[in-house]
Formats: sequence, C-alpha cells, structure tokens
Amino acid sequence: MLLVCARGGNIPTDLWISDRRFTIHALYPEFYDPRVPLPHHALVVNAIGDADLCAAALSRCMDVLSQSRAPVINRPIRVQVTGRAEIARRLGAIKGVIAPKIDTLHPTAILEADNLQFPLLLRRPGFHTGEHFVYVANHHDLPQAIDSLSSAEKLLLISYLDARGADGMSRKYRVMFVDGVIYPLHLAISRDWKVHYFSSAMAQNPLLREEERCFLEDMPTALGATAMGALRQICTTLDLEYAGVDFAVASDGSILLFEANATMVVFPPSQDAMWDYRRRAIDNVLDAAGRMVSKLADAARLSHGKII
Repeated sequence: MLLVCARGGNIPTDLWISDRRFTIHALYPEFYDPRVPLPHHALVVNAIGDADLCAAALSRCMDVLSQSRAPVINRPIRVQVTGRAEIARRLGAIKGVIAPKIDTLHPTAILEADNLQFPLLLRRPGFHTGEHFVYVANHHDLPQAIDSLSSAEKLLLISYLDARGADGMSRKYRVMFVDGVIYPLHLAISRDWKVHYFSSAMAQNPLLREEERCFLEDMPTALGATAMGALRQICTTLDLEYAGVDFAVASDGSILLFEANATMVVFPPSQDAMWDYRRRAIDNVLDAAGRMVSKLADAARLSHGKII
C-alpha cells in the first residue's frame, strides 16, 4: 500500500518497487474514508516526502495506519519533522554540521526587518529543483526578489552558506540513507550558487567527473572523518528507512547542510558512456531500496501467515 499526496511532494518509487512482484495500491490520505476497508497489503510505503507541502496529508496518514498491522517504510510522524526550517534546526545541533538559519515569514515581515544579513536566500516552501528559489545580494534587490516568488503568503528566509571551493566552484554532494546504510549518490559542481546536476558543469569537464568518481568509489576518503561522522548522526536523527541529504564540505571538514529529507530523487543517467562511472552507485541505492521492500514484505507475510 503506497501512501501518496494529491498535491505532489511524493518520492518516485517506480525504480525500486517492482510492479512485477507486488500489486501496488495507491492511497491518498486526504480522501481516506475510515468506513472503507483498506486494500489487502503486506507493507506500507509512505511515499509522501515533503513535510512543508504535505502537512495535511501526513497528518491524515495517522488515521490510515491505525487500521493497518503492516510494517511501514518512512513513518509519517518522522517525515512530519523534516520541513526545511525544522530539519535545519534539528541537524544544526549535530557536531560537524553547519546548518543555515531558516525562518518562515510573511513577505511583509521580511521587507520590514531591520536585521537582515546579506547575501541571503528566499524560497517558497514545497518546491524543489531550484524552483521559486532566489539569491538576494543586498537590501535594494529584496523587493524585486520577493515579487518574483509569485506573491507567496509565506517565504523561507535562509542564511547563505558559501559552498565554493578554492577553485571558485560550488559543490553539492548527495548521499542516500537506505535501511540504515549510507550510500553516495552523486556530486554536482557548478559555477552558480544554485547547484543541480542537470544544470551543473559535470558534462563539460572531465576533471569534475573524475572528482565525482573518487567520491562515489571511496566516500570516506573524499569527505573525511568529520563529515562521515556527521552523516552517521544525520542518518540516526532522521530515523527514516529511505531518505537523503544534500550538502557541501567546509574547509574544516564539516558538512554545510542544504537539505535532508525523504524527497531525494534517484534517477539513472543517460546511456552515454561518459556516465558509466556513476551507474554502480545509483544501482547500489536502488537495489538496497528494493531489497528492503522485499525483506519487510516477506517478513510480514511470514509473521501473519497471510497478506494483511
């Protein structure tokens, strides 16, 4: 049984939940009628990952789960506390993590604030892949930046973390947590402050791809002991069976936190041989997630003698 939100903010699961092995029932908690029996299921996968966008759906999940005895991947109560502002506060308390200060404010309150430190970032909650996310260099640029965010009622005011290395390039590592194990997924490097793999310089620069290869093949050496220790603590603190974290590494080896939640997307690259070095790392994550689903579903069937 797959829990999904009608508004979006869901984790893509088609690459690690096989419809050749499982019958998948998608249930939208916002519209759940407790008078209607749940479909037969051996496992619940909560694919609702965005705590900022999907608060109502995550809350309704409690009603659904009260009717089920099946094991759950990513319990909604744990996802609820992974909104961008809340997770920065929680993970910022971990040794070796430098997290931005994030406040959720009305645009008018931001304009009237007299203690802003520039540069800063503004973001509409509930969006990903860089949508509705802007860099503000100074107070003069603030009104135009706010206007560009489509008259949102609330904005995330985020302190800027400089992720540039000695070469002037910004780096964003992505690491996945699957069933308690840490997996490297990718490293994107860009001249822009807003780093995404699809808009990075990776395809144009073989030296950057070599740096990513070293990270994927030997993550502890690439990141260092401080960052690895922080990642282990982040994994424990999130306490999610499927999640990830985006970050850079500071000069002292600490993690510069961008985000950590269950919404991290895992997509195989194109068939171009240039990306062959990335395939094993991606397959490792997808295979681990698939094994986790099978393990929990099989254990539930054995425990109860039938599908729940």
